[in-house]
Amino acid sequence: MKRLPLFAIMLMLLATTVSAQYRPQKILNKPNYDINRRWHFGFSVGLNFMDFDVRNSTETQIDDEGNVYRYFANINKVSPGFNVNAICNLRLTELLHLRFTPGYALSQRDLHFYSINPAEGATPHSTMKIESSFVEIPLGLKLASKRHSNVRPYLYAGGNYRIDIAAFKRMKVEDGVMIRLVKHDAYYEVGVGIDFFLPYFKFSTELLWSAGLLNAISDDYADGAAPFRNSIEHLRSRIVCIKFHFE
Repeated sequence: MKRLPLFAIMLMLLATTVSAQYRPQKILNKPNYDINRRWHFGFSVGLNFMDFDVRNSTETQIDDEGNVYRYFANINKVSPGFNVNAICNLRLTELLHLRFTPGYALSQRDLHFYSINPAEGATPHSTMKIESSFVEIPLGLKLASKRHSNVRPYLYAGGNYRIDIAAFKRMKVEDGVMIRLVKHDAYYEVGVGIDFFLPYFKFSTELLWSAGLLNAISDDYADGAAPFRNSIEHLRSRIVCIKFHFE
């Protein structure tokens, strides 16, 4: 009777071992996905969160009454936008892929201006809701790890040339928008993602960081907006994207 618990434990371990030996292997979905074809095509949808890296000027200005002041610009809130892309993937090697993913992105950034003077300090002045409608032309390299069952993590690095269609439109002065962004900008991009091989297609999730290289604020502004434009020395775009790829 004293040996019964030990015997029961040994029997359970034996049963577990035997069942593990005969457990069916996990099905490997699309095992030749990167072998049969060098080219793959698909589409991508996702969310973007656009921001500005603002470098404000320290130059002061004088109003009609002789008061010294300057404006300070900042972004306090980031709103989500939407992007959709096509996917063209060229397999260079088993683990290295060249990706071309042209698409379209839509978002809005609220640029808040504060008036700063020695007497009152910083006080809110106005908010400009600056819309962006980007045509994206990205090209980059995807470095994947070895596939583990139906999962494969990867790294991405590349560049992106964006054309802001909204910058070609008339400024909405009636809504308080008195400055304009440049029409063209170049970005560098880095990201991480995971490929999931499903029975009929490959699904991927990706987190992408995109940073503009050029000064995004234009010298074209509305009448009376020179103080706002001159208060900003540099304005660079920053974008975080959460993408979902279907290939």
